[in-house]
Amino acid sequence: MKMKENISISYEDILDLISDISPMARDYVENNYENTTILHAYNSKEGKGVFLKVQSEDLCIYYANFPDDSSLLPLSSINKELSTDSPSDLERCFNVHGRNKGIIELIQSKGYVLDMEGYILRHSDPTPKDIDLGELKVGIFSPNMCEDFVKLFEEAYLKLNQENGWDTKSYSKNSDYYCRQFIKLQEKESIKSFWHQGTLVGCFIVDDNFITDIVVHPNFQGKGYGTLMLKYCISFMREKKDISDIYLRITKSNTGAKQLYERNGFAVISHFSEHTYKG
Repeated sequence: MKMKENISISYEDILDLISDISPMARDYVENNYENTTILHAYNSKEGKGVFLKVQSEDLCIYYANFPDDSSLLPLSSINKELSTDSPSDLERCFNVHGRNKGIIELIQSKGYVLDMEGYILRHSDPTPKDIDLGELKVGIFSPNMCEDFVKLFEEAYLKLNQENGWDTKSYSKNSDYYCRQFIKLQEKESIKSFWHQGTLVGCFIVDDNFITDIVVHPNFQGKGYGTLMLKYCISFMREKKDISDIYLRITKSNTGAKQLYERNGFAVISHFSEHTYKG
């Protein structure tokens, strides 16, 4: 790890600040220690803050987290770095703590475009829970279900995609690709579907200790099925996958999902704002 200034903050404190952006960011910085440069950091009565970059042959990622991002010091350091950052073929990303609005405004003025802003939540209660699915039946994915699953994801995510300006037809446009992905997930036992009288209600997808998707078809929303699916998913990950800490991430705009997860034992552990340089 290289430092462009003398700092009075420990390496562990730096990792904790990056973890406030996301646990995956912390892992990335820790695993790329030799390629990391501390550009600005401090430990004062106002709190601790850090601005750093991790640069490889084809990727440069900046991370910033400050308790008071209206301070001229971090803003000046970030502005100086981005102003002198020479153009190259490197893909450049900038990940910021979601509360750092001043930094977000600054980097967007420098050509960085928001990819996603949201939260990462963690569930750490290992207490077994009895789950009564009622009329819901648990199933799997098979290739003959592809059209049903594509429609499920496209319609369930329609409002979210509209709110964030994302493609609302991405699943149907790339149905063959998604079908292949669903097959791979089924082979790894990472996808479960839920049915009501032969109709697909929803499904969940997991990846190691992350819940990547819990989707309920709009026709079945507001009936408590999302809660049942979530509880079943937690039990499945604990008992079948032997996972203690379960994570998921959601967009900031998805307030309904955030409330659902918090009611069921999840707590916010980080707030991220991810950007990519478009120039």
